[in-house]
Amino acid sequence: MKAGRVGLLDKAEERIETAVSSLFSKLSRAELQPVEITQAVKAAMDLAAKGDAIGSTIVPSSYLLLINPQDAAKVSPAMLGAIRSDIARYAATKSYRMAGDLELNVSSDEKISKGRIKVGSKPVDGSAQWQPVLLLGNQRYELKLGTTSIGRDEKADITVDDRGLSRIHFEIAWNGEVAAIRDLQSTNGTFLDGSRINELVLRSGSKIAAGRTEFDFQLLAMAGEASE
Repeated sequence: MKAGRVGLLDKAEERIETAVSSLFSKLSRAELQPVEITQAVKAAMDLAAKGDAIGSTIVPSSYLLLINPQDAAKVSPAMLGAIRSDIARYAATKSYRMAGDLELNVSSDEKISKGRIKVGSKPVDGSAQWQPVLLLGNQRYELKLGTTSIGRDEKADITVDDRGLSRIHFEIAWNGEVAAIRDLQSTNGTFLDGSRINELVLRSGSKIAAGRTEFDFQLLAMAGEASE
């Protein structure tokens, strides 16, 4: 990977971790509410989402909910069932695919303050290898380990005939696990899912707009590939 690209990924990942920490820190009321449990699981599901070989997005099906013993005592089977149904509907709305039935396991932890929650999930498939790709119409561009530049100039790794693009418009860094995008001071800007960005971690299914071109970013699972 080129110098500085690891820093790009690290900084972007730190922002995500900070955002999640902020979410959990807000869930510190006197009593944990069902909607707060639901929101925390949805956030964990979104963060763990990964693309698969057929273009869909897979998410963990098993989640561990760590909450204070006083809050745990008030989580009834009926409440947990309603929460599970809400999360299942959310997963369907997002077109997420789960390997099995959705499981929510509540565990008491005295280290967790009353009114707060932490959520852990079982890895989707720790043995899978992932190939990041950019989809443009019927064309598919596989992204290499390190950085891949995109623009209208022939010197770009991926050249696109679009006068709305800068010569080298943006780049994507990939370290084998995480991908991040960086705008290269382009004239017309780079947009991720409708918002103009400078640099940010990419999620499978994200849409990148640059110039008059829209790319789909996907992480495709390469099942059975042996890790090097």
